[in-house]
Amino acid sequence: MRQRTEIRQRQKQEFNARFGAAVQILQMPVSELAEEIRATLDSNPLLEEYDTPDSQSTEFGEDLSTTASSTLNTDFSHGLDYTTQIAEVQTVRSHLSQQLWTAGLSKARRTIAEAIIDSVDERGYLTESVNEIQQIVSLNTIVTQQEVTEVLRIVQQFGPPGIAARELTECLLLQLESSSAPTGTIANARRILLECFSELSERRLDQIGASLGINVSAVDAAIALIQSLNPYPGNQFGTAAEVVVPDIITRKVGNKWQVELNSQVLPKLRISSHYRNMIDRLENDEGRTYLRKNLSNANTFLDNVNRRHETVLSVAKEIVKHQHAFLEIGEAGMQPLKISEIAQSLNLHDSTISRACARKYIMTPRGTYELKRLFSVRIPNRFGNDESAQAIKHRIASLVEQEDINSPLSDQQINEQLLRGGASLSRRTVAKYRAELGIPARNIRKRTKINQPKGEVV
Repeated sequence: MRQRTEIRQRQKQEFNARFGAAVQILQMPVSELAEEIRATLDSNPLLEEYDTPDSQSTEFGEDLSTTASSTLNTDFSHGLDYTTQIAEVQTVRSHLSQQLWTAGLSKARRTIAEAIIDSVDERGYLTESVNEIQQIVSLNTIVTQQEVTEVLRIVQQFGPPGIAARELTECLLLQLESSSAPTGTIANARRILLECFSELSERRLDQIGASLGINVSAVDAAIALIQSLNPYPGNQFGTAAEVVVPDIITRKVGNKWQVELNSQVLPKLRISSHYRNMIDRLENDEGRTYLRKNLSNANTFLDNVNRRHETVLSVAKEIVKHQHAFLEIGEAGMQPLKISEIAQSLNLHDSTISRACARKYIMTPRGTYELKRLFSVRIPNRFGNDESAQAIKHRIASLVEQEDINSPLSDQQINEQLLRGGASLSRRTVAKYRAELGIPARNIRKRTKINQPKGEVV
């Protein structure tokens, strides 16, 4: 009985180790995977690199039963070089990771913190919900949402202030916690952010004072403090200088969108026939055991890489199916799309989709985007054609671009125009989206015409 229990425990440990390795490879961007392959080639004699042209792509409208391969090499470059090394600049994630290792967290909490840091975007904001992070971490260990929330609070104490916030108000409130301003001014600033955010965006100072019962000078001091805060704490780190190596290339061929894996930077692998044939000829038991162990590891590694290719390619294909209008016309064509919808279409877990998209970039004719950038919240429309949050933001930017400089639109007026188009959202949401677009409030726009950024090119 004891021997049977030990065998089961050993089998479970081996399964967990293999599963963990597969998950780790799935979440690697192509640049990190190339390094991992090189390291494995150096350590395992049963693997060898070879050079044979191969390709892998899918076109929508066709029924192609194709699979990705670790030997995959797509000829999409036409002379372009995607092997350029990423510049040595400190990113917001690397900055947080440095602080993590000095935080003194337990192994379990460090695992949660790593998942949180991996979900922080270039602006410094958390892009996954507590529930989504809990699901990701739960693949390897049992964790509750309460534990994730507690660790998130710890990460939010890292520098710079305001990091890992879930939205603008939380970002500013976190910065107030470390402010050296007078206590009363900090308290007033907190109340303004929590109770009078829409009034603040339109600088209705008298209404703020009346609502909170504080005088004009106190309101002015609190607003001056808020204006000194950084709405995008991650922007101080290197992103623009980085050269991103895309995992996916998509382009239009005829009237179809073609999706290809970028394997130009990946060594092509196979099992060495020389060493595999040597296994049965060796008389030395120790030598046979060594080669068999490496053969098993090599097969597992190749399986994991192949599975990673298949998953990333199928996820990218499904995303492009939903977002072909965005690829055609830009932000106005962005469709509502959730990770859970892709997961349901592919019969995969939400966390698998999240890992397949994390730090993976897709090169498109419109620019290079992180795959997660192609997901967008659904905004209900009274006319039945629901819109994405990105499309709504595009409409807000267009309204501001076309407004009369001498009489700019208020958030309420923008909201009324959106409502006439059927969009069901509040004025507060309009103010939030306007701030996320970097568009100042109405009174500031009276003097300055805002030039909106065209796309999100990395």
